[in-house]
Amino acid sequence: MISVFNRKEVCITYDMEEQARVRDILKNNNINYIVDTKNLASPSPLGGRRDSSIGMDLSRCVEYKIYVARQDYELAKMLIGK
Repeated sequence: MISVFNRKEVCITYDMEEQARVRDILKNNNINYIVDTKNLASPSPLGGRRDSSIGMDLSRCVEYKIYVARQDYELAKMLIGK
């Protein structure tokens, strides 16, 4: 089981196709992973608006962070080619 204490970030991207490619590689090689997404155009958690989203490229407004267990990190990096 992957937790905050035993995981390592293997990929960070703003491209939906890239995160899907990485997830497919990990899945096909039986490597467990977690995807953490963050919508950069969403309202601020403290209330109010994020004015920085004005003029933002909407195809790049979601951040994808993919984590694997620490013991799988080196293999995962080699497989995804980073």
